[in-house]
This record gives sequence, structure tokens and C-alpha cells, in this order.
Amino acid sequence: MKHAFIFALSILFVSCGPSYLANKIEKNFKGDWNLENIEFPNSSGFFDVELYNVADVNCFEGSMWKFVSNNNTGEFSLLNDSCTDETQKFTWYLDPQTAENTFPEILFKVTTGEKARRVNKGTRIRVIALDDNQMIWEQVANFNGNEIKMQMTFFKN
Repeated sequence: MKHAFIFALSILFVSCGPSYLANKIEKNFKGDWNLENIEFPNSSGFFDVELYNVADVNCFEGSMWKFVSNNNTGEFSLLNDSCTDETQKFTWYLDPQTAENTFPEILFKVTTGEKARRVNKGTRIRVIALDDNQMIWEQVANFNGNEIKMQMTFFKN
């Protein structure tokens, strides 16, 4: 009986391990963040690409982001003077299959004006760094038919 209990308990921990770890990591996102910097590492300049079918990348610098971890929603406000001020709603979650990786990935989609289940386009983003004060995302963007890497650095308010 003792061995059966230990076996059942170990199956439980193994089966919910990645999901448990994903939930634990997701809690670190909670709060208000400022997208302070966008860079294109290993590239020779700044690219004018559209992010999330919302606006050009330069409109995102200085934007304010709010992450709600208990229901994986949030919103961001574009505050750049040369762009239209907009607030967009989004959903996000950490992919449990990548939770144990060095760089876990979040799945992110803008949902403004739609129910999340009706939005079928999203973005996969690698989380390069995440702590109490800073978060760095890396994602691939398309520019003139070519893929380029982009890093977004957030600081917690």
C-alpha cells in the first residue's frame, strides 16, 4: 500500500509539473510594466515593422503594460507622442511545454474588441529574462520578407 501511494503521488507531480511551473512563472509577470527599449540585436539598425497588427514598432517604446496573472489578460497603452494613443487588450500564457527551458515562451494575442477564443492570430515570444524589476522578450519579426530578431526590455513600475 505504501509503495502504491508513493507511486501515485509521483505520477501526480510528474503529470502536473510543467503546468505548475508555468503557473509559478506567470505570477512574476503580474503588475504594471514600462516597455522602455526595443532593439534589433545582430542587425545594422532599427527596422520599421508593425507589431501585433496594431502599430509600428517605434510606437511601442514608452508604452505601459499591465499583466493580470490570475486570468492571463492584460492591456497596453501606446503613449508615444508621434503615434495615436491607443489602449489594447490582450491575453497571454506561458507555454507549459517550454516552462522548464532556459528561455520559456509565452503565447500572446491582442484581443481588443473580440473574445479571446475568436482571435486566431498570436505571437510566440521567448522570455530571455524575468525578475522582480525587469523583463526581456525576444521575438522574430518580418521585415521585407526577412525574419529579424527583436528584443523588448520592460521595467516594472
